[in-house]
Amino acid sequence: MNQGAQRYLAERLMVARDRPSQIEIFQWRQQMLAGFGGAIEALRAADAMDPDEVHDWNNRMHVALGLEPLDPLPPGFKGARTVFIGEDDRPPPRPTVPVARFLELIPVADADREVPFGGRLQILGIERYDSMGAVAWRMAPLPDAEIQYADELRDHERDTEVLPESERRMLRQRLLHQLNRATRYKFAVSDNLGTEYHDTGGGWSGGGNEQTGRVRFMPGIPKGASILTIRWDELAFEVSISDPDEAK
Repeated sequence: MNQGAQRYLAERLMVARDRPSQIEIFQWRQQMLAGFGGAIEALRAADAMDPDEVHDWNNRMHVALGLEPLDPLPPGFKGARTVFIGEDDRPPPRPTVPVARFLELIPVADADREVPFGGRLQILGIERYDSMGAVAWRMAPLPDAEIQYADELRDHERDTEVLPESERRMLRQRLLHQLNRATRYKFAVSDNLGTEYHDTGGGWSGGGNEQTGRVRFMPGIPKGASILTIRWDELAFEVSISDPDEAK
């Protein structure tokens, strides 16, 4: 395979590993596989790829999308095959967030914790509203991306192995930027009453070695709840809460 073909396919894999949060995983896999399949077919028709390379790069795309590698096709096979891309992975629709009335900002004790790969997470406070809540957070310093994304970087090194070294370094930095930008912090909220909370979105921003963000959840914290637990991966922040009306 020539450098131009490998450069194009490697860039498509970089894009595939960076799914925008607003696009469902099922839709993203459909979109990426369709475009990549068309590119592979064009390169194969132009004799720029042999059958082994076609199979190898199709598998690389499947792995980049979180799918299992494909089994080799029988020699001489000319038909099409059905590929399962996880229709059941579609997330449930998010509930509509109503206009909410602010009640209080709940402080968090022991709010600064170490996270994997050398980062630290701080929970800045819990915003309490009548019909929803929100977790305000800060990550500083950020996890070491070279360690956190070691597998993706290893695959990328393989994908770009015949390109000039200067271009490989540039593409590597671009991939690290994409992976850092796409890091999705997954918070889960629970309380001592067993209330079922739903993540209703949020956002984040940052620069340098710091990111800050806010995650909304519904419903609002009910009366009678005394402990709210915020989980991020293996970390659990237990927050003491009281009825805001009683505190007045």
